[in-house]
Amino acid sequence: MAVSGPIARTVADLHLALATMAAEDLRDPWRVPAPLDLPATPKRAALTVAPEGLDVAPEVEAALREAAARLADAGWTVEETPCPPLREAARLQGLLWLAEFRRAAGQMLAQEDDADATFVFEQLASLCPEPDLNGLLDSLQQRASLTRQWQLFLDEYPVLLCPVSAKLPFPDQLDVESPEAFRPVAETQLTQLGLPLMGLPGLTVSTGMVETAPVGVQLVAGRYREDVLLAAGAVIEAAGASPSPVDPV
Repeated sequence: MAVSGPIARTVADLHLALATMAAEDLRDPWRVPAPLDLPATPKRAALTVAPEGLDVAPEVEAALREAAARLADAGWTVEETPCPPLREAARLQGLLWLAEFRRAAGQMLAQEDDADATFVFEQLASLCPEPDLNGLLDSLQQRASLTRQWQLFLDEYPVLLCPVSAKLPFPDQLDVESPEAFRPVAETQLTQLGLPLMGLPGLTVSTGMVETAPVGVQLVAGRYREDVLLAAGAVIEAAGASPSPVDPV
């Protein structure tokens, strides 16, 4: 989910949007009748600065620790602890993404003949060898195992604070400059590659600026617990400076 504008002023609108999206539609085979008024959770959060040895920029670490302090000042218990696996989750996510893409969209990619899109596909394909049937079945079993680990973790810690990206925003088009540039960029996005595998909701909250670059934190919660994310995000935002426009130039 994405939030634009101050969280505190958009919570009501987001709850309305969630209610609309959660409405029954028999054309949606994956719809779940999850209520919006789930039981309250303890004000307890986990802080993982560098998941699985991720090389995190000092500015990103500072933002994470500042966000954790804001939660603690508001009465939350925050514990610094490793989170469940993300590297294996990212590997499996790439494998499943590319397996579907190779089957359904490879021809479309050739027809579009977009150099950057073709380059990105080639780099991802080099990182994700094409699996056989047993490989696909194994990946689905491993996804279930990882989802189980994350559900248990987020039951103990209803909110996880982790990096959005390991580095500050990188220059536009850096990832398509060369294979040597692509892989470090992909590495910095570990959390964004791994978390979708488990179907977990996330929220990015800005904590400030580093010169002209925005910096913030990612909050993760259990499935269908967007309410917990919004509550924690509003606390972090309220304790910082008000958002202000940024000149993209």
